Amino acid sequence: MKSPLIGRKPSKTFIAVSLATSAVVSGNVFAASCDAINTYPNFPQVDWQGNPSHANGGDLMQHEGSAYKAKWYTNSVPGSDGSWAFEHQCGNTTDPTDPTDPTDPTDPPVTTDPKLGEICKDYTIWNQGTVAKAGDILVNDEYIAYTAKWETSSRPGSDDTWNWKVNCDGTEQGTAPLLSLPNTSDPVNLEMPGWPSHFVVASPSSPAPLTTTATVLNSTDLTDITKLTDGFVALIQLATQAGTSSVILQSNVLDNITQDKGLSLGSISVKQALTDALATTNTHSINVADIDALSDDAAGWAQAQNLIMSELAPNATFGWSLSIGDFAYDNHSGKRSVWNAAAKATADLLDTLTLYKGAAKADFIAFTKSSNSASLTADQWHNALEYVKQVTDFVQSPALLSSVPTTQATTYFMGNTLGESHIRKAAHNNIFAIIFDTDSADLSSKINRYQSNTVPLYYVGAPANVTALTSITSLNNDLTNAETVMDSEVFLYETPNSTWVPSTIYKWADFLTGLNSMHNVGVAGEKFWLIDSNADDATNAIYAKVAIAAFLSQSMQETIRFDACDENNWSEVKYGAAVDYPMTASCGQLGQKYADYGVHPVSGKDHPYSCPRDEKMEQTATTHAKWYGAPAPIFVAPDAVLAEQGLLVNGKVGRWTNAGHCNTVPTAIDTSKQVYERDECKQYVGQKAGSFIWDGSDESVQGCGWWGRGVIQTTGRQNFGTLNHFVGRSHVDPDTIGTTVDGTTVAPAPESPLYADLDLCSNPGLVCSSEEHKEIKWIAGLFFWVNSVQAYSNEGGPYADWNYHAELKKYVDGGLQGTAFVDAVSGIVNRGCPDDHCPVSGEVHAIAERRANFKLVLQKLGLNPQ
Repeated sequence: MKSPLIGRKPSKTFIAVSLATSAVVSGNVFAASCDAINTYPNFPQVDWQGNPSHANGGDLMQHEGSAYKAKWYTNSVPGSDGSWAFEHQCGNTTDPTDPTDPTDPTDPPVTTDPKLGEICKDYTIWNQGTVAKAGDILVNDEYIAYTAKWETSSRPGSDDTWNWKVNCDGTEQGTAPLLSLPNTSDPVNLEMPGWPSHFVVASPSSPAPLTTTATVLNSTDLTDITKLTDGFVALIQLATQAGTSSVILQSNVLDNITQDKGLSLGSISVKQALTDALATTNTHSINVADIDALSDDAAGWAQAQNLIMSELAPNATFGWSLSIGDFAYDNHSGKRSVWNAAAKATADLLDTLTLYKGAAKADFIAFTKSSNSASLTADQWHNALEYVKQVTDFVQSPALLSSVPTTQATTYFMGNTLGESHIRKAAHNNIFAIIFDTDSADLSSKINRYQSNTVPLYYVGAPANVTALTSITSLNNDLTNAETVMDSEVFLYETPNSTWVPSTIYKWADFLTGLNSMHNVGVAGEKFWLIDSNADDATNAIYAKVAIAAFLSQSMQETIRFDACDENNWSEVKYGAAVDYPMTASCGQLGQKYADYGVHPVSGKDHPYSCPRDEKMEQTATTHAKWYGAPAPIFVAPDAVLAEQGLLVNGKVGRWTNAGHCNTVPTAIDTSKQVYERDECKQYVGQKAGSFIWDGSDESVQGCGWWGRGVIQTTGRQNFGTLNHFVGRSHVDPDTIGTTVDGTTVAPAPESPLYADLDLCSNPGLVCSSEEHKEIKWIAGLFFWVNSVQAYSNEGGPYADWNYHAELKKYVDGGLQGTAFVDAVSGIVNRGCPDDHCPVSGEVHAIAERRANFKLVLQKLGLNPQ
């Protein structure tokens, strides 16, 4: 896909602003010597090779002038998260000849963690080894307060010895704290005014949307009201001339206030300086009330920049510049390691300053990588991009990579071939453009090559909900008016007590949206068939309803009756599993290996449409079985992540047991955590029993993210890859387009894919999680139907004469008699042939239920099947 670029060259001046990642420390503390305390990253505990590795509970470490005590096993930066307790500042001990009157001693100052806030300021933070008595109120590392039921030494909230008291940030019980690792349902919207619908790659000399860097005041000048006023004047003048450009705000202030969120800068005359600047420039378009609402401190100063830009440059976009820090060079097991090391502090800073909230919020974040620091390896770039994604997910704003060192990063992002490029990976991490810092012949050549195969960011066609489903008005009305009866009488699931109730996941309106897209737009020229151009409207209405009923008859049996989008863990010994409910159900059930779907049996090559293997994937299913003690949602995680948490036994995972009982049934869960991170009896809403057993009884779940999802369970790397190539943001190597690989001729992706904002290879979970595109769970099944049922062909085989369209018309023309048609489509879906018994795979499962579903849908749509 290729779109015209807008404007002129970007500015060459992109200045990085680094972000420290230390925890906030009060200045009102005692100083003590740290001479005998290890300095981070020289951990006191070592690995098997003797290299500094981690701290154990009780170990002391110093970092950036402060000493911290580890609460438990940790390898995070001291003071960066809840695994550390602040001890004291490093320095000389208090002078014993202090002139304070010894007869009137004063109590030592008390350090209060600011995250306790007003709600929890009077409560005590729990540390490893603390023994609480009945009635004691302690706050855990997530800043949630609990009351001890009786004497206990467990972590508050981790078991039934505690009662929830309050979330210190004011969030509801059981939900994720405000400052927690984002686990978003949808990707950040990458649509940016003035920028094209595809990912932009540019150098200083190549065409790109106009980008300007505004160097705003540095922290040393904030107390000088003259410089403060002059700084506002300069930004006002720039904003009034910004037009439709993108403006990057650059300053070292964010760097200097990361630790204390601006407290160290004290009072700043923000309101007076801004008022004077507006008078100097004769500017009257900023409301006095908005100025009065600013605080005279660092937060107010930062918000003033946003106010100026949003009010005086309404057609421009703007964002703050942040740098990718040294954390990227460290080893990180996975997402939480990156969050604890860097992203959490950055997210906290931006949230505290409210730079990405409200009417004056910034539009994007410009992340930079200094050319003065060492080059990043591929794994280190993965860390950096994960950091970018976490921060942008948290503030729900997209990212621009600016001033990226050409000499260091051209090969990583652009690749030596298009297939080696990491542009799609950057887009998955919420980035809409990369601007390199210098020109080079190699970069220019690769940018020119990229222009012929740009990466799409979002769909630019007409939305399905503004297009009539068909040209037959009466049919459209029949289908629209069926919503209530379909939701309440057809889309039903069976509860554990054998009653049938409306599905919480599958809704008729979402189905019609997906059907509209697949019927009117389709994929690569293939559409969901509803009407015959040679038939009259009355006949076509019946054709359409029969086609819909055939599809739904399978959907109701495969997933709707279980109210499931994600595959459930139903593996048991009697079905060939090593143990009941193994964690590796995510890897494949009934002896299958989902990651191996599409591997050619002779060449050993992946199918050309297969998603690449992803050993770093971390994901938890959104749905699960609901019976008493049912297994938790299945999940995928790298071995390194589970090992860091001490869960693996001899390098292996374990299983689920449905034994035990949950005294408190959770009504909400912390979805910022993967299921294996959640406390016992808090793995899912409504859990009444069951728990994970980490006993090494199973193998590994690394790379096992390809379980079934959607209304007709899309499963395996090949199926997700095929869906992603034709519907989402394609991952297929452009150099293979038009070639034949192991008998498959590789077709090009659509110029504007329906769901270009979804990368189903990087995140297959979007099929079930998306709230923006609730119809995608239907699209996955409709896509399967178009390619496998409508297009069924058995040339030279026993079913060579069977044709979907001919058989559907024959059923309609024959007066809706018999079950041959529904049996045939059931056979294709369930056993691979158009029959109720297939030659190799055998009898169709639940054939009677599929027939009944077909009849029910036809009846509810006003037909009379016989």
